[in-house]
Amino acid sequence: MKKQKTKFVLAEATLEEVNKQLKINMFVIVLVALILLLNIANFMQSYSLFYGLLVVIMIFFLFIIIKSRQILEMRKKALTRVE
Repeated sequence: MKKQKTKFVLAEATLEEVNKQLKINMFVIVLVALILLLNIANFMQSYSLFYGLLVVIMIFFLFIIIKSRQILEMRKKALTRVE
């Protein structure tokens, strides 16, 4: 039988898993920020409602991702205090 891949659960995560998630999170933040900059450039060029809406959505996603990073960093601090 194949070993099932378990989901990431923050409450049960080890320091190594949290560090891995922080690296993935930073990659996603950079990716979303680059896409946001491209959307802003397209919006400034064409003043399209579509690009304006994309900019607002990307800012919202960036806000949510940054908040999740803060939660991961708090968990990392808690794990480093215990160990």
